[in-house]
Amino acid sequence: MADISVIVPMYNVKKYLKECLGSLAAQTLRQCEFICIDDGSSDGSYQTAELYSHQDSRFKLIRQGNRGLAETRNVGIREAKGEYLVFLDSDDFFSDAEALERIFLKAESSELELLSFEAELLYEGDMERTHRKDSYYQKTHSYDGIRTGKDFLIEMMSHHEYCDSACLLAVRRTWILEQGIWFYPGVLYEDALFCIQCLIKAERMAHLPERCYTYRVREQSIMTSKIRWENVRSRVVICAELLRLLVSLQNQERELLEAVADYTAQVVNHIKYLDEFKIQRQSRDMEDPFQTLLLKAMEVGKYGREVNENVILCGLEKIAADSDGVILYGAGNVGRLLFRFLDEKGLRGKILCYAVSKKPEEERTIDGILVLPIKEAIRLSGHVILSVTDSRAQREMERRLEELGVEQYELFDRYMYRALRHYAQRAEGTGDDVHE
Repeated sequence: MADISVIVPMYNVKKYLKECLGSLAAQTLRQCEFICIDDGSSDGSYQTAELYSHQDSRFKLIRQGNRGLAETRNVGIREAKGEYLVFLDSDDFFSDAEALERIFLKAESSELELLSFEAELLYEGDMERTHRKDSYYQKTHSYDGIRTGKDFLIEMMSHHEYCDSACLLAVRRTWILEQGIWFYPGVLYEDALFCIQCLIKAERMAHLPERCYTYRVREQSIMTSKIRWENVRSRVVICAELLRLLVSLQNQERELLEAVADYTAQVVNHIKYLDEFKIQRQSRDMEDPFQTLLLKAMEVGKYGREVNENVILCGLEKIAADSDGVILYGAGNVGRLLFRFLDEKGLRGKILCYAVSKKPEEERTIDGILVLPIKEAIRLSGHVILSVTDSRAQREMERRLEELGVEQYELFDRYMYRALRHYAQRAEGTGDDVHE
């Protein structure tokens, strides 16, 4: 039996496949298998993989008609013989030749059911500016020891560092088969259900704080392509399943219920950001009445008809223009969008600083603006704009402001964020591509 089975779905990724498969061929771990599944490619991906299989017996090739990423991964799980399963997307690669060896030694020596590890990001072209994802994939807190997956989920959610990527997990094969955990077929975002089920059920889990995996952020990938009806439908299906999961956990400890509820709320918020899609006539495509109810209850699709973005943007401009200065509390995508908007309106001089909850390890700037801890930033007597949209982060930042005695501030909502995104897209001539 192999130590690790790496499952690699392939669909029209010939451009990236040599780097992906080359990183497998370079692995120092010899007792492993690389299950490469061609999911109906038409660009020669299968032939590229064949070359590697002729040179390295660890490569196992499967060819099938197009069945989608979720079911293709399930095919890999069924075919695998390794003690642990690892998932590799075919446009990504392992960061170094010893990555699998470190993953296996950590998992095996601790007799784990589940091991998580970290990723470094490789941005393609201009993607770092338009789709920056560092805060989502990289962790700043330590997650030591061997604990239940529930404990890890609760702690990672409390730090806003839970990442629902199956590619950052090593899973014991016999355990996952016993638990009956599979990828939900026929939807996008299939990692959401898979990962959270793994963590909820794992009794022995650990985290390896090493960037073993390189995630490529590229144009026209599943996660960065334009919003389609399938994005809407898939998210609603995932949300419905998460709610069913939450109900099944009603006798569990409160901290777990809150963590799963917070995660589900994130999915709901993401659905609400898909407002541009004209979905009313397509709600009939939902698989069951519960999904249709969710679609209607979240009022997806009403944004374009009911929100006047010009009024929102004029309001943001007036807040800054009439103030002695503004403090952008939040130095992520939202804050930077607001900075760009105010800069283009000739109000750059009104921006006093970016503010963050914790003091940066060293003095730094973003967009040429100083980043200060909020405790120091409020000494500048500027108008605080709480520039994040994540509800949990907002609550924590509001509590921090209350502790500091700040009573007056502006709170961002999803309409303000969407208005700024559309403004930036119009300025760049990039159309209506919407991603969160």
